Amino acid sequence: MNEKNPIHFKKMQQLLDVARESRQRVDVMAWDSKGNVIEYRGWLVSSSSWRKGWHRLVNPVNQEIRTVPDIYIFNINGHKIYL
Repeated sequence: MNEKNPIHFKKMQQLLDVARESRQRVDVMAWDSKGNVIEYRGWLVSSSSWRKGWHRLVNPVNQEIRTVPDIYIFNINGHKIYL
């Protein structure tokens, strides 16, 4: 598998905001509050708060909504995230 180059945390936030504006689907891997890995494959970004540090993801199939703290995201569209 070709692994993509890592990107900075701020770039990840920008990618999520661009995906929200253009209604693009994203693949996000994040931890939950207990440390388990959760994969959001093909989800849409509906809103965000840079000040509070979260993005809201929506499942396009069943409209399930999840609020993911930005600091919990460690992979977006195959790019690892670094601080």
